Parts: sequence; structure tokens; C-alpha cells
Amino acid sequence: MWELLTGQEPYADLHYGAIIGGIVNNTLRPPVPESCDSDWKALMERCWSAEPSARPSFTQIVRSLTFMETSLS
Repeated sequence: MWELLTGQEPYADLHYGAIIGGIVNNTLRPPVPESCDSDWKALMERCWSAEPSARPSFTQIVRSLTFMETSLS
């Protein structure tokens, strides 16, 4: 979602060791741009939850994205 939002590669400026360490520790998250829609940001942050059980299911993600799409129309 972050890549779709920014059009950039996450962690492009980090050494691969830092990326691996951040992933292993479950602490590495790219910065969310200030201009990010609040619903999109909330969904991204839920997907990034350190607690796997707190992350949305794919069905919940689809519902959220569908809701966001219909609210734009």
C-alpha cells in the first residue's frame, strides 16, 4: 500500500542488514506522507500491526478498499 501511495521503493536508502534487522524485530515501517488519506493510513497501520492477530484479514482489507473507493464516487 505504501508503494502504491508513494510510487517509491521502501527502504531504498537503507543497507540490507538494517532492513533485515528491522523486519526480524518487526519495527521497520516506512514513513507515511502527511498528505496520505486518513482511511488509507489507518488501514496501512493496521496491516503493519506488530501483533499478527490485530492485522486485518484479506477480506477486511478488500472491504476497506471498496468502502474507500465508493466514498470517492
